[in-house]
Amino acid sequence: MENLSIICGGLGTIEEDNDQNQIGYTPGEYCLDNLKDLLRFLRRDDPETREVFKQVCKWNIVGKDILQIIQYCQNDTTLVLNAGICFK
Repeated sequence: MENLSIICGGLGTIEEDNDQNQIGYTPGEYCLDNLKDLLRFLRRDDPETREVFKQVCKWNIVGKDILQIIQYCQNDTTLVLNAGICFK
């Protein structure tokens, strides 16, 4: 789970204004690689226990990062497509 934490933590950061309202999202330097690694983790997740899936849900990665990538990184098609694969 430590590697999963590093991967998810490196996806990017939410940009906020002075009133802490979200105004954007900045993908991390290795965001695309981290997305691909996250997908690999999810594909290899044990179907009996689904530990990776449960942890990703617990950390709210879809709401905190994946949706933000799709919404704010429209100029990077590869990034958006890989983020969209997480919903399959």
